[in-house]
Amino acid sequence: MIPTAGFPLALAGIAGRRLLAPSGVGGGELAFHDGRIGAGMPAGGAWLDAGDLLVLPGIVDLHGDAFERAVMPRPGVTFPYDTALHDVDRQLLAHGITTEFHGVTLSWEGGLRGEAYAERMFDSLARLQGALAARHCVHLRFETHHVGGVGTAQQWMREGRVQFLALNDHLPAMARRLGDDRKLLQYADRAECGLDAFQARIRDAMAASGEVAAAMRELTRSAREAGLCVASHDDPDAGTRRHYHRLGCRVAEFPLTSDAAQSARELGDAIVFGAPNVVRGGSHTNAPDATAMIRAGLCDILASDYYYPAPLTAALQLAQRGVLPLEQAWSLVSRNPARAAGLADRGTLEPGQAADVIVVDDSVPGLPRVCAAIVGGVLRHATRSFGMHAAHRIAA
Repeated sequence: MIPTAGFPLALAGIAGRRLLAPSGVGGGELAFHDGRIGAGMPAGGAWLDAGDLLVLPGIVDLHGDAFERAVMPRPGVTFPYDTALHDVDRQLLAHGITTEFHGVTLSWEGGLRGEAYAERMFDSLARLQGALAARHCVHLRFETHHVGGVGTAQQWMREGRVQFLALNDHLPAMARRLGDDRKLLQYADRAECGLDAFQARIRDAMAASGEVAAAMRELTRSAREAGLCVASHDDPDAGTRRHYHRLGCRVAEFPLTSDAAQSARELGDAIVFGAPNVVRGGSHTNAPDATAMIRAGLCDILASDYYYPAPLTAALQLAQRGVLPLEQAWSLVSRNPARAAGLADRGTLEPGQAADVIVVDDSVPGLPRVCAAIVGGVLRHATRSFGMHAAHRIAA
């Protein structure tokens, strides 16, 4: 038996009766070699017997900013990034996420979404390298009107601190709230400043509008030079999607209208919606219904957004409801986000891919439970004991 206290444990492989292949679910075995799925069988070592549990590629979450709540659980209440990331690391594996792209924001807002907090994130990720069990990447969310921050973002990309870039423009929504002191106070608390100072920051950002186009051309050029894939965020219409496509943004993240999503599809761009949207049965911001977009062929990727449990639950719900076959539903949270981020080495259970695998108990509809998470062939998380057997006996 493999006891739940026995990890991290390097495995020779995993086998079971319900492995997800590109063609569907069936019995089989996966051998691990040097952190990857191999084509042959190793001479010995510990093999995990998944039995009748579901064996799936680890989730690749292209956009998750729930870590912000671990850093600042209440306005004005902060915890060290090392403490927060250790907590988040455990959350990720418990929900089947083996590769996480943390949505770190560089904005004119400042505070939690300013340069100092981003630097703390980078420093902690570097310091904790080897101590964290999941794979942690940075998805830099750059606010387009923060033209003074372009040089900083370029430096971070050159230094290899950023693995994905998205262009965000939340200024119009903020500007519409000028005069709504109650709502702006919430943002001011997050920005660690007073209401008057936050309103001044909004007005300063608005004054930079004439510089935005050139600044974003420069920023996306730097991203391409650094080998990064680039997204635009919250495209409100088809014209905006076409504009960002011309800039080199080949991922449409959370389009706000079906027209914007349709434009992305016609341009051949990847389309991201929120997994919480699927789980909750709709958007909390009156954006398009993600399930409807999936049915229409206008969604390639589901991201956790603000809720780490959502990708696992959403993908299995889509399969259970007959919206998509499981192999297609699971691609929304594994293969497709990996490819959109430029990662060809993970997202499927095929030879040569990273040995990032999760074992899921899906016996209770709507309440899937991750029983084990394997990252790079190493058992990093388990909630029960598993049998160890010779590989050829398990799939029989």
